[in-house]
Amino acid sequence: MIAVIAAMDSEVSAIVSKMNAEAKKIQGIEFYEGTLENKDVVVMKSGVGKGNAAMSTTILLEHYPVEQIVNIGTAGGLKENENILDAVLSERVVQHDFDTSPIDGEAGIGLYYDADPKLLAICEAALKDLDVTVHKGLVASGDQFIAGEATKNLCDKFPDAMCAEMEAGAIAQVSAHYQVPFVILRSLSDVACKPDSHMDFQEYVKHASERSAMFTQELMRRL
Repeated sequence: MIAVIAAMDSEVSAIVSKMNAEAKKIQGIEFYEGTLENKDVVVMKSGVGKGNAAMSTTILLEHYPVEQIVNIGTAGGLKENENILDAVLSERVVQHDFDTSPIDGEAGIGLYYDADPKLLAICEAALKDLDVTVHKGLVASGDQFIAGEATKNLCDKFPDAMCAEMEAGAIAQVSAHYQVPFVILRSLSDVACKPDSHMDFQEYVKHASERSAMFTQELMRRL
């Protein structure tokens, strides 16, 4: 079974609309189990922040025989060569707000998790076939909305970070604990170093949700 963890209600709805799915609620978390492109799939909304994402992903893995996790959602871009609605795929994920450096030195800055190379390659091929611009690299994850001075601090601390968001670090950590391969895909809602790069949020949500559903369907064809 393949799990798709989405960030927004609209993304979940767009994906589920393409499935023959049955809704089920466990400990307050809604799951949609069914088939897509002849693959067994369960779709779940993560909730905002690492705490919600860790809780919901744990419930997911305790109740479903998940073999692969694909997490889709939104992030803020951190590189000049990025644009709104570009996609970022995780080669690695870091919890950028994890810091035990007063005790452990530099080794205590950030918790890192590696995405599955096979899943990464399949996702990249699917996105390119959909004519989506793809960037690969480090996804920075933390319980903080990154803006202003926080953006500079993050980029100074993690210069390789391609984007910043709030759930992937927890999903990656729980996946690694359960030894389930994962990959993170983020659509960019804005780019920090381009102040004029913005889109009406409702318009962005519409485009992002449609793309997420198309991507998920294309990915299932390939898995």
